[in-house]
Amino acid sequence: MTDTLVSSTQTVRLRAPALLALYAFAGFISVRLILAARVGSVSFPDAPAVFLKAFALGLYSDVAVALILAMVLRAPFALLSRFGRRSWVRKLGHAFFVAMAGVIAFGWVAEIFFWEEFDSRFNGVAVSYLIFPREVIGNLEESFQVSLYLPLFALFAAAYWWFVRRRLAKVLSYRDGTGTRLKRLGAAVALGGLGVAMLYAEPGVLLKNRELDQLARNGLQTMASAALTNDAEYDGVFPGMPRDQALQVLRAMVGQDNTTFIEAPGTSPVMRRVVNGPDEKRLNIVMVTEETYGSGFVDSLDNPLDVPLSPELDRLAAEGLFFTNIYAQGDRTVRGLEATETGFAAIPGISTARRPGSDGMMSLAHLLNQRDYETGILYGGRNTFDNMGNFWRGIDYTNVWDQRDIRHESFSTIWGVSDEDLFTEALRRVDEMTAKGSPAFLTLMTVSNHRPYKFPQTNVKWDDRVGNIENTARYAQWAFADFVERARAKPWFKDTVFVFVADHSVKINGAARVPVNSFRIPMLFYSPANIPPQKVETLGAQIDLIPTLLGVLGFSYDSPFFGRDLMRVPKDGGHFAIAHNFSVAFGRPGHVVVLQPNGRVEGYTFSLDTKTLTPEDPDATTLEMAIAQTQEAHRAFYTGQYRWR
Repeated sequence: MTDTLVSSTQTVRLRAPALLALYAFAGFISVRLILAARVGSVSFPDAPAVFLKAFALGLYSDVAVALILAMVLRAPFALLSRFGRRSWVRKLGHAFFVAMAGVIAFGWVAEIFFWEEFDSRFNGVAVSYLIFPREVIGNLEESFQVSLYLPLFALFAAAYWWFVRRRLAKVLSYRDGTGTRLKRLGAAVALGGLGVAMLYAEPGVLLKNRELDQLARNGLQTMASAALTNDAEYDGVFPGMPRDQALQVLRAMVGQDNTTFIEAPGTSPVMRRVVNGPDEKRLNIVMVTEETYGSGFVDSLDNPLDVPLSPELDRLAAEGLFFTNIYAQGDRTVRGLEATETGFAAIPGISTARRPGSDGMMSLAHLLNQRDYETGILYGGRNTFDNMGNFWRGIDYTNVWDQRDIRHESFSTIWGVSDEDLFTEALRRVDEMTAKGSPAFLTLMTVSNHRPYKFPQTNVKWDDRVGNIENTARYAQWAFADFVERARAKPWFKDTVFVFVADHSVKINGAARVPVNSFRIPMLFYSPANIPPQKVETLGAQIDLIPTLLGVLGFSYDSPFFGRDLMRVPKDGGHFAIAHNFSVAFGRPGHVVVLQPNGRVEGYTFSLDTKTLTPEDPDATTLEMAIAQTQEAHRAFYTGQYRWR
């Protein structure tokens, strides 16, 4: 009888880590079923075979991850087995089991929320968010009231524990010998190694449709891949070309009728002298970087609703220099800041704002400091998030202010103060900066148009005809227009250009590897006394902001910027580049190509009129331009050739 019990206990002990791994495996399948209903690019009735293939591939990934999870969970049980039948060991083992079951359940729900926000499995965004728990946990609580769900996670975990508690009790009451522990650890490592090998053998692209490819993935797998990828590597990982050829192509891309290339050791290969004439307009510059404000919120661009969302912004756009075909550099704020503040092109992986080596990058702030501007940046949140504060100081902003420097009572969420409170502080800052006798350059980074989508409803009332994000976007454009109206009373208004540009657009969606239509944003230069009204339909990117603004102001300067002055670009001559995870999409009128790891390339036709993407063989000219810009931008960053110091 005793021998039978011991044998049974040993058999059950082998299943202890597997109980949690199987529990996680069942959750993986359940999450995939839920996410399948959220795929927007194709429906199951239209393509059942492709969905079934995604599920089959997904099961492969789930098995591999479950094996790895079983290996990881084996370690604490092996450690507990050293102490055998002690009471505190059994209690600790039960508590650990319940805690792990709760964490796994939380991961399931978090992945569903993440897909709702980003139309993707866990990726580099999720990894970045783990670094900033204050903002992320606060955002989850304010947006989704996660505290209401936590008891459900605990209850679910407790229910599963109750179901297996007797088996677990037997496991925790028996002490393994050293030899047995080593054998079982060896078996767990072997199975975990098999899981790693399975994932390593998995191809980089499972399905051509991006959403279905994401559906086939396992969220823990994609998060680990994002965390472990070395962003410092390009050569041999992404498509490349001989450097002489790349430089020739790149110079043809950035050269304009008012530029002359400068050959100087240690400088950017596209360093050039830009001559904009003798008459500089030393205007104050107030650049508003608007959180998550895509073209879908702009009535005159892509608003699909019958309800107006941007009446005040469109009124200002009609009186200013309005760019209607601008594309964001990525789907993160730091990507937008990288482009609009340093003019640096998209490279795969994380933004340069978060990479070692960004200190001293060439920037608009640095150029204006050389012209005796008073420079500063005011952020509505905390500038510790995403390394923003260090980035801004490193690119030569003289003053860096954030939420803690707002000098009046403010409405705020976990992300920071409301836009109108930020703009009230901005008016005071420009007053103080211009009082010193020099022109001012103040950059503002707003936060209201972000989850949890809350704002003071004093001047803008909630409209039940539209959702949370549309209401907040309507508030955001009102707050900017109200800021401009309040500034009209200031003595510095007539000598100021207001720049309005989004950091990125709202949630991406679509079948393409990089759904470029989701990255379209508005860009406006507003200075009624100095800049005539005009609508510019030329295709462009955020990196074109600095050269275009300096061209409008008539500044001559030495430039390593990858962008161009859009006022000198033919309507059919523009281009953009978008970084999304570890892919880079490069587009010009008619074509888009997507550069991916391991040398893979995808091609699409691209229509500015319909904004549609249709798969095609990669266009040779577009591919050449994409490789030249991406390869040489990566090289310039890591060789220090893009730094001013």
